[in-house]
Amino acid sequence: MRSALTLLLIGWGVLAQENWIQRTMTCGTHCSQGLHCNARPHFTLAPCKRSQALINSTVLHNLKVSTVMKCEKKQNCSLHLKVTATVQINELLRGVSVCTASPSMLEHCRVVTFPRKARERLAGQLVEVQDDCVIEVSPSQNVQVTLRTFPDYCDTTLSRTYRVQGCDNADLRSHVPSCITGKIAYAVDMDRREISVRVSDMLEDRNYHLRLCHRWDICSETEAYTLLRREDPFKNATLRFFSPLPCLCIEGWTSMVDAPRIQVCPFKNRTEELWSGVTFDSEKGALSWEPGCPVKAVITLCQREGESDCEDLANSTQTTGRKKVTYARVDPHPKLCMKFTTDAGSWIKCPFSDRNFLEWDLMMTEGQGQPQATLTSRIRTKLSLQVCQNGQPLECGEITSVTVEKMSPVPVNLTGDICQPDVCIRVRRADVQFSTHVLQCHLQCTRNRQYLCRADWLFVSAFTFVTLMIVAGLAGNITLTVYQKRQANRRHARYHQYEHTAGKS
Repeated sequence: MRSALTLLLIGWGVLAQENWIQRTMTCGTHCSQGLHCNARPHFTLAPCKRSQALINSTVLHNLKVSTVMKCEKKQNCSLHLKVTATVQINELLRGVSVCTASPSMLEHCRVVTFPRKARERLAGQLVEVQDDCVIEVSPSQNVQVTLRTFPDYCDTTLSRTYRVQGCDNADLRSHVPSCITGKIAYAVDMDRREISVRVSDMLEDRNYHLRLCHRWDICSETEAYTLLRREDPFKNATLRFFSPLPCLCIEGWTSMVDAPRIQVCPFKNRTEELWSGVTFDSEKGALSWEPGCPVKAVITLCQREGESDCEDLANSTQTTGRKKVTYARVDPHPKLCMKFTTDAGSWIKCPFSDRNFLEWDLMMTEGQGQPQATLTSRIRTKLSLQVCQNGQPLECGEITSVTVEKMSPVPVNLTGDICQPDVCIRVRRADVQFSTHVLQCHLQCTRNRQYLCRADWLFVSAFTFVTLMIVAGLAGNITLTVYQKRQANRRHARYHQYEHTAGKS
């Protein structure tokens, strides 16, 4: 663990050293040991010399190349190569030459010379030679640096390939004109479909271009464009957009030849916006989707069941990144959807979810005491009717295929086996390549309903009869009670009348 951490720290240190750029106001040539040396341009086509005294001898060591930045103003800096090497002084050497070459330029050489008296005095000693500004270079330029003796003795050279820092370096982005892109800040108004843009740290003496574009291999332009004038105190603009696609970017660049460009994409995380471009050609029956941005996606057709489940249709998988995806001969049913799957997840779009797209349907009816499947359609089509055993998976066998004319219902008689609780009816279009199905299970057959009605009638009749018997019994009991009370009252009245008559006599 400790060794891994050490290597990581070393890697960070090397990276920081490569990214660090030394600043300089002036360029010069310097030699150690108090040696006064001078540099001047040098060009020669003479072949190298051979010297017996320098055979198997190493006089050049530790060639190092770095970048220095020479600045006249804050935003006007140029890049140069700084070369450092160690030389073992020899009386045969009058100095060293530094040559640079790259695919974009011819070889350029400079020679650093040593005075004769100093060569005699420092013979055999090591001297460090430093040339601050060997040549002016460009960002990201690859340069071959070769160090030779002067005069040029054979087999005494050192070489190194060096790559200049690119415009991704923070120092270059702020100080080298060819790297200055400006900084873009923005605010989005979704209601108005507008982006307010503010530009800062742009080149002070140049105009600045702003536009919206769709980023593919290149950034293809839209109609939203404006030019910020260098004399304007506020570098602000408002750009209108149509759809917040993830590849819709704000692009800005300085008004100069080969100016670098900066791109900021406000909607880069709005992947769901890509799936809105589904179209349907009703004449050809073709369902299509064309990506508004480059995206690696797997597209399938599926049948929507419920809120989240969507069962894939067989042989409907396509993979794309940029090209249009088309499904020919598609049944535009409300349950037919298109599923998009990327590394970030899956999205489902159902372009026919509106019931107005329902061109055909299945209804279960009765006819002459026998179950019937009635097929209806708003177009002329061919429908396949199947009987299925409800289970996992669903086992189906085809009954018949029926051609249904426009607005002419077609009844299909079914057998009594349909009435079983584990049997379903499935219907789908047979004249297209991709279609969904309609499934109806737990069918209510005629004889079952008659039996239920007869049972209900018997139950109601029995209940009514019992109720009437109870009411009649209660009424008879009440009548008998009233009659008995009246008879008792009459006997009691005659008894008192008899007593009164007897008293008088």
